[in-house]
Amino acid sequence: MKKFILLISLTILMFGSCNNKLFSLATQGDNGIKLQDIITNISDTCDLNIIIEDNIAKEKLKEQIKYIKLKNLTLKEFLDFLLSKNGFFYTLKGNTLSIAYIKTKNFKIDYINTTITGSTNFSAKTQDDTGDSNTLETKFDVDFWRDFSVNINKILNAQVDTFYQNPAPIIDKTAGIVTITGTKKQLDRISKYIQELNNRIHKEVLIDVRIYSVKLSKSHQTGINWNTLNITLNGSAPLRSANLVGSTSIFSQGTFNIDGFLNFLATYGQVNSISNPKITTLNNQKAIITVGQTINYSYKTVTTDANGNAVQSDTIDSKFVGILLDITPQISDNNVILMGINPSISSLATTTTTNLNLPPDTYEKKLNTIIRVKDGDTIILGGLITDETKLTQNGVPILKEIPLIKYLFSYKEKISTREELIFVITPHIIRINKKLPVKKAFQLPSLGDL
Repeated sequence: MKKFILLISLTILMFGSCNNKLFSLATQGDNGIKLQDIITNISDTCDLNIIIEDNIAKEKLKEQIKYIKLKNLTLKEFLDFLLSKNGFFYTLKGNTLSIAYIKTKNFKIDYINTTITGSTNFSAKTQDDTGDSNTLETKFDVDFWRDFSVNINKILNAQVDTFYQNPAPIIDKTAGIVTITGTKKQLDRISKYIQELNNRIHKEVLIDVRIYSVKLSKSHQTGINWNTLNITLNGSAPLRSANLVGSTSIFSQGTFNIDGFLNFLATYGQVNSISNPKITTLNNQKAIITVGQTINYSYKTVTTDANGNAVQSDTIDSKFVGILLDITPQISDNNVILMGINPSISSLATTTTTNLNLPPDTYEKKLNTIIRVKDGDTIILGGLITDETKLTQNGVPILKEIPLIKYLFSYKEKISTREELIFVITPHIIRINKKLPVKKAFQLPSLGDL
């Protein structure tokens, strides 16, 4: 005799349909019951056709449940507890109940099939180049589909099932489709992971960057005193600031005033606007801004031909000189932005010649910082100072240009200048799903609309 009791109570006085009935189930004794016995009882009670889609499901239905007690559940709730909670897929269409333990499911991921690799280096030595060096190296190796494949396999293998061995996932990078065959528990974990992944990788950040240079006056050759930055920027001081290598200050949205800030910079010298780019990047993806020039040079290489003879050839290469800024934003669930910011300045050394047959000598200054800000906060980075020396020829107009006698009416003057570079960075989270009024639907959104 079966050791369980199946009770059915009518909620609506209609016969011939289990959709209008409530089910209760309780085990008796210590031997437990088999799922297939319960399903058979349900089939007889509700006049259902039962289809078992795979052999694993057939074997798993023979397993016993030691204890179960369900009370007043609808048919769907009853099947969810019996089948879904025990790792089965099921569908109920009409009077046909299909049960499976293994399914194949397609997942969609919208991401470009691209790989980004690189590194930034900062090193410093003593003047005689014999002391110990201090090196800071930042490497980035972004291969989304490689990392995604590794993570998917880890999730699939997190729970070993003795009944089933998963085939390898099929990842179509071009179409953005991932096909996975697995158990219900595995596919549920994969589905949750991919849903969270899609939510995070599709977030976007608009980064507003302003780059200024201040040609320091003679009375401010040591650079800008950033401790006095809490000037008339709407009467507000920075939320927080740090004066380590250079200066970092953060202003909340609405308290930063660009006109007041430029007036502050003007007290230290002549202010020039170098660039004002706006760049949009996906969450956790690097945005790179460059302002400068590319110096081409050639060098000779020696190779050996098939006969063992040395063959000399010229190789063309190039090196960037100027301002480089790379920013990597990461958006948290509560819309706080973690930003990795790496500005650098490079310039040609005065010993560099115009006919280059070696890589040009350059001076480089870099900063590396990670900052946590809110949407719309403004970050100010300063402290990168460059020195420039120029040799100019002055003298009596016209006479200083006449050959032979020009030396009597002209003289050369060495002029040294110091400039401090300032980066003003404001990130804005782009909310794609935010509905705009009809008039704005055909316009590019302003910063206030984002």
